Amino acid sequence: MNLTLMNKTQYVPYRDGHVAWHDFGEPVNKREPLILLHGGHGSWEHWLRNIDGLAEHFCVLVPDMPGFGESSFFDSGFQTGIMEPMIATLNTLLGDSQSINIAGFSFGGFVATHLANQRQGVSKLALLGSAGHGGPRRPRGELMAWKEIHASGDTEKLREVMRENLYLQMLSTYERVDSQAIRIHQDACIATRFRSRPIARPGGLAEQLEQYLGPTLLIWGEHDLTCTPEYLIEKLVSGYSNRSKELVIDAGHWVQYEKPDQINTTLIQWFESR
Repeated sequence: MNLTLMNKTQYVPYRDGHVAWHDFGEPVNKREPLILLHGGHGSWEHWLRNIDGLAEHFCVLVPDMPGFGESSFFDSGFQTGIMEPMIATLNTLLGDSQSINIAGFSFGGFVATHLANQRQGVSKLALLGSAGHGGPRRPRGELMAWKEIHASGDTEKLREVMRENLYLQMLSTYERVDSQAIRIHQDACIATRFRSRPIARPGGLAEQLEQYLGPTLLIWGEHDLTCTPEYLIEKLVSGYSNRSKELVIDAGHWVQYEKPDQINTTLIQWFESR
């Protein structure tokens, strides 16, 4: 059964807008909730290839974070524009005492650590290519500008730029920049109103991880261009008894898209283990 075609979206009110939460699988009274957080210039569809497999084990809740996708933009502040509406609407859905697990990708990993430190009951974290590390990056090149092309209505040129940008930052080879990846990335970029890069790029992940003492799994693709995985393993994992690591061979930054079966197996084992 393709659960992604049975997407139950709840537009949870907050202030003068809403946060869109996409709900998959059995309800929370039957299965433990797993929150999946997307990256910057992303949407819930960053997890499109993972939802079916994960929803066989968990109650999967995937928001469009505030200022992304179908969710309202509240303001440009990280705390007031992202964290407060996220926590408030999550608690509206589940209650403030419901224990949860969180997997966060890229900017979503940075958000996940803050959420774990601001809301009680976060049992475990998994951070995939998390932003906020403040360490060295290894870019293939500068991302190409696309907004003027989009405004011009040149759909073919826009598609070419999106494909190039996916190769420059997100995926490990041109062959894996398929039509689905381009469509997901293009839709998400157009819908993005919150600027995450100035918030996460300077750092802050290490400090948040110092505060969170629960089990934390950090995952990187070996070809992740947004970081140097070996450097971060030494900085963020080595010497910490509550932290584990996985380096995914033959994958780039958008590791759960390139290696969905491997990532699903890892996440199921991680969140189901006691």
